[in-house]
Amino acid sequence: MFHLITKKDKMKQVNKILTIFLNTIFATAILTGCSKDLGNYDYQDINTLKISTDMTSVDPNIFVTADSINLTQNDSLKVKLKIEQSLGSAENFKYQWILTQADATGANPVKHIIDSTAALATKISLTPNLYRLVAMVTDKNTGVSYYKKFALNVNAAPWGNEGWLILQAQPDGSDISVITSRDGASHGKVYPDVYSIMNDHKLPKGTNKVNIVNYTASLRAQKISFFYPNGGMQVRSIDYADSLNAENWFATPVPINFQSNSSALGQWEYLINNGQLSFRSVNVSSLKTPPINFQPPFLGTYTLSPFVLSAPADAYVLCYDNANRCFVQFNVSTGALYPVTSDIVKGHFPLTTATTADLDPTTGKGFDLNNKTGLLQNLVYAENAQPLTTANPFWYCFFRNDAGDVTYLVQVQHKTTAADNKFTTGRYLLNQATCPGINSATMFACPTHLAMTSGAFYYVNGSNIYTCKPRYAPGTTTAAVGLSFPAGTIIKAMKTFNSGYLAANIPSATEGKVLVVATDETASGGGNKVYFFNLNATTGDIMGTPTSPADVYTGFDKITDIAFKKALGK
Repeated sequence: MFHLITKKDKMKQVNKILTIFLNTIFATAILTGCSKDLGNYDYQDINTLKISTDMTSVDPNIFVTADSINLTQNDSLKVKLKIEQSLGSAENFKYQWILTQADATGANPVKHIIDSTAALATKISLTPNLYRLVAMVTDKNTGVSYYKKFALNVNAAPWGNEGWLILQAQPDGSDISVITSRDGASHGKVYPDVYSIMNDHKLPKGTNKVNIVNYTASLRAQKISFFYPNGGMQVRSIDYADSLNAENWFATPVPINFQSNSSALGQWEYLINNGQLSFRSVNVSSLKTPPINFQPPFLGTYTLSPFVLSAPADAYVLCYDNANRCFVQFNVSTGALYPVTSDIVKGHFPLTTATTADLDPTTGKGFDLNNKTGLLQNLVYAENAQPLTTANPFWYCFFRNDAGDVTYLVQVQHKTTAADNKFTTGRYLLNQATCPGINSATMFACPTHLAMTSGAFYYVNGSNIYTCKPRYAPGTTTAAVGLSFPAGTIIKAMKTFNSGYLAANIPSATEGKVLVVATDETASGGGNKVYFFNLNATTGDIMGTPTSPADVYTGFDKITDIAFKKALGK
């Protein structure tokens, strides 16, 4: 009997055969995978490493723990690793020491690979901040790397905090020393040649001016600039590393003849170059997009004196035009003359409201910002006479005529917005008969703790420093010798301690009440010195003598300028 095979039955048989075939292949693959691999392969054991710090060779003043390092900028750092390994020897490894930022939002140091030896020995010149130091140890045989991480805190060096900068001329250039004392109340340490130590070269010969440029405290930004013939440069304030040459201060090169450099309103850095005023804005936004160039100068008929009269939280600054003998006011935030936008010689301000009697050259007490009377001729010096935090502060402005035989003191109160030009007081005739040597005085300094107007000031004539107390009545403005140095002494610089700190941080006990004097006493064998003298809190009289000062520092080269540098963020 025949069995009829249907199409459906045929498909079942085919599927059965296919299943048996696939199962056979799968089983064969399993058996093959389980069999012993007889291939000719070279296997290498993994070398495991444990890396730690060799604490027997570290400086205990630098290592807080085995993983935490705390040092001062420009300190030398030595680190030796202790490596425990399962295989091989020390020669089987290569090393790399890497510096990174501690904050993921920050940028790595420009030079972040600092060494490739087994033991690190290097100078840490990073700007003060928190960093991470990483030691990478790589097995040469396997290429596997192992890491040891350290928290690295870099503090500002003592010479990078607050103190007095002493600019000195030397045979091969110029350099600065730093006295780490603000007011002579405690004896500081002197750090010599801090510029060349950082930069491996001197400041140019002829460097004659050091300027401290303070920006808004919250920025924690500050610059130091130096002037020399036909040039200048700025350096970082924390370590004096070269930052920017004057050729790069402007987007388009300009002839260079710098007179002054400082800041107004916390973010507007000003520069007087060739008798013209330029500004640049240094703030959170501009710091993110360098370079920050100075704007083109305010152009006009004027030739400005190297003094800028400003007030805190005020965008308006006063300058004096020596060419036309009148004051000029600028709005630094808009880049325009104020209150007018055109250069009207002797017409920048409203007409004075002072009377003829007020402006009398002998008995009068008032003055005209437009100076149409001609009482004010050549501005030889100007200085703030109150703490830099004072709203609408007074400035002492010393004028001398062309013949050099008449000297006026004008106490200008800086007003916000536009000056109203109604000064009926504040002008004093300084008579040579009662103020000896005033017409040939070479430098001035003003205390900042006395009530305005009147107060007191100091001036240099020969080897003497005079204390002068201006008064309105004719013949009552008198000056007396406050300090007398040995014959032949050259007084190189004289400044009162005006810290520039915010109101909350001002050292009220000594702010404006300390006179700092730099001398060249080589003629009498005394060398070059820096003195601190206290000033009487009520009268402004100088206390002490050159043989009994509040403090004195010796051993300097020829001093050319001094300046106080405040700490950042205060």
